[in-house]
Amino acid sequence: MKHINSVKFDTTPLTKAKTTKNLFISGDIGSVFSVYIVRNNDNYYYNFNTKTFQATPTRLLQKEITSNDSNYVVKITFPAVTADKNYDIYVYAESHFNTRFNSNLEESLLYRVKNIDNSLNADGTYYLNSDTKLPSSLYQYADKTITISTIHSDSAVTEAIDTSKTNTNLTAAAPNFTFAKSRGKTYSNVTNRLNVVDNPENKVTANFLPAMGAADHSMQLARKPILNDFFVTTTQTVDGATSSSTSVILDSVDNIYVGMKIQSVSSGSLTANTHVTKINRTTKLVTISQSNSFADGITLTLRSYGLAHIHDLFKTRLRIFNLAGALSTVTHPDTNQPTEFNFVTTKSTDTLTTGTNCKVTSSKGIGTGDSIFAAGLTTADGSADGTPITVAGVDNASSPNTVTLSSALANNSSIVENTTMFFKGSSLTAEISFDIEFYEIGDTNFTLFLDLDNILTITDES
Repeated sequence: MKHINSVKFDTTPLTKAKTTKNLFISGDIGSVFSVYIVRNNDNYYYNFNTKTFQATPTRLLQKEITSNDSNYVVKITFPAVTADKNYDIYVYAESHFNTRFNSNLEESLLYRVKNIDNSLNADGTYYLNSDTKLPSSLYQYADKTITISTIHSDSAVTEAIDTSKTNTNLTAAAPNFTFAKSRGKTYSNVTNRLNVVDNPENKVTANFLPAMGAADHSMQLARKPILNDFFVTTTQTVDGATSSSTSVILDSVDNIYVGMKIQSVSSGSLTANTHVTKINRTTKLVTISQSNSFADGITLTLRSYGLAHIHDLFKTRLRIFNLAGALSTVTHPDTNQPTEFNFVTTKSTDTLTTGTNCKVTSSKGIGTGDSIFAAGLTTADGSADGTPITVAGVDNASSPNTVTLSSALANNSSIVENTTMFFKGSSLTAEISFDIEFYEIGDTNFTLFLDLDNILTITDES
């Protein structure tokens, strides 16, 4: 009796690209084996002649070991994919050629290549009974996509992106960026911390330019972005109607965590600022911070703020850093040099000497409370250290537009027609940017949002 002594195959998951992998088989001289491969998703079979998968069962590859215990290399070409695939690889010991497997392989005539990762089994075993899932020999993963986006509750805000500073690892698809990599892709978490020279393919910079789509609105910076401004969403279904209750039973609580905010419901109403405060994972009873009435079967959309649960939900690990946010600044119209101001316009129609109504060529983007710099502008009492004159109101409907000053000019001063006027504090656009470093790509596409409500205040100046 001749023996097949070992079967070796690298079961590391494949990327979406066409890949050739080697199956190594060793045995006694004269031992004969066959190889059989099936793609489980569609029950297609590998044709060793064409190196493709086909619906019709194909003949097995049959080979004889001619050198004692030397590796016989079987080359297998896996095609490029656009969706996840998995394969099982079988090796037959051909009994009619007096061949069987060595006892250390625990099989007599048929060997199925075992995936080194047995984590797909809940009990950590490969096989117990017909109800236990047996991991496939090999998995091939299409790219998983992480969409990076911003959102503001005010519909006047236009979500826009800046592609000029974004590296090639991101795909721009206004108003979002996307990062696509193979599921299971991992990167070193010591990158750039121990002088490690690494491949920067896991690092991206996202630049957003939220803008005012409505002419009568202005934008102010409430604060710079922080990590807790980022969120991801998940949904669950209500199992049983509630009435003015602080608890609700859901169909599943698998992706629900304390602290999540219920953002919206598919029908009915929702009490503002409702959060999850407690979860009974046995009964699927969820305690919430506000009383609500939910109909049976409606969908709850929940937000998880911060990065704590991204791995729990999507099996993705990432780090966000270098967060920056500011109102856009303008260049000087005469020198084309950068300034510290957020808006520039000119005095129009006439010279302002009395009163507080300052007519300008455009006021769209100026906000109440903005500081002003212009030749001829004084303080409220005319002294050098007096109270600054600021914007007290904006009239975008008049023609020309009118900015109401907080005080009239002092000391017989004037702002003459065509004087350049600069404003600081409000703008039509903002600049938001941050870096992301990915450590592990999970098994699910998802969108990472930055909540602009915490960062930008929108004022209707109409």
